[in-house]
Amino acid sequence: MNNQMQVLVAFILLLFKGVLYAQTEYVTDYEIQYEAKYSLDSLNLADKTIEVFYLYAGKDHGVFMNSNAAHADEIRAYNKEQMESNKRSTSTKSVSRETNYKRTFYKNRESNQVKVVGQVLKETYLYEEPAVPLDWEIIDETKEYFGYTVQKATTTFSGREYVAWFTIEIPINDGPYIFYGLPGLIVELYDTEKHYYFGLLNLEKLSEPKTWGIPDNVKEVTREEFKEVEPIGIENLALVQNLSSVSVNDGVVTLTTKDGTEMSQGEFERMLRRRIRDKNNWIEKE
Repeated sequence: MNNQMQVLVAFILLLFKGVLYAQTEYVTDYEIQYEAKYSLDSLNLADKTIEVFYLYAGKDHGVFMNSNAAHADEIRAYNKEQMESNKRSTSTKSVSRETNYKRTFYKNRESNQVKVVGQVLKETYLYEEPAVPLDWEIIDETKEYFGYTVQKATTTFSGREYVAWFTIEIPINDGPYIFYGLPGLIVELYDTEKHYYFGLLNLEKLSEPKTWGIPDNVKEVTREEFKEVEPIGIENLALVQNLSSVSVNDGVVTLTTKDGTEMSQGEFERMLRRRIRDKNNWIEKE
């Protein structure tokens, strides 16, 4: 069985797996924004993607997500308003932003459990990250960052070595992505190859605590199963969203993009494979 068929079979099997887990409420008091800069193409590291991610953190919990997830309520309200003001048209302007990372990390720092929820096309999956807690080495080295005195620490995760700078002036032992466990907030984090970088943008105390919960309609899988289908799902969605029509004449499939370009089914599949190939430098190597 070739690779493509193995992935397809794995994806189909995931659709029929159920989920049973103890629901946890993740209580957070702070909204923390990080600017991320990263290179998805290892052959073109100068091509950097820049986006903002959000960490909602509390005494024992943290929830890390992309901008769309953080502003989901506003996006839904905006699109609903556009629909109601344009009743004759089914098209709406979305205020969501393009992102390569559609996973949300639910961290229970008290029990050292991280549950990850990710979307692939129309399906939502849940897996538990097996690599936590991370093994940190705190270094006797400090500097100033964002007005704080920060201290250096190092760790490894999923095939990369990382440098983190944390501050005890913000007593939240959390940080971007999966990273947490230092005696203060991680305000800067990057891998030693400088392919991925997270830097603190803003920190705000919420006027009232915000509670998060894992969605009910998720399918439980292993981390390995999810990583098999995530890149394919991202690229399928990106390409499908750029299509305006699909026609079939005498068994021949023709796809038309929003800019009017026509392509065959074979050209579409080659484009998909090329886009997957060019995105070969994900943050998790293993």
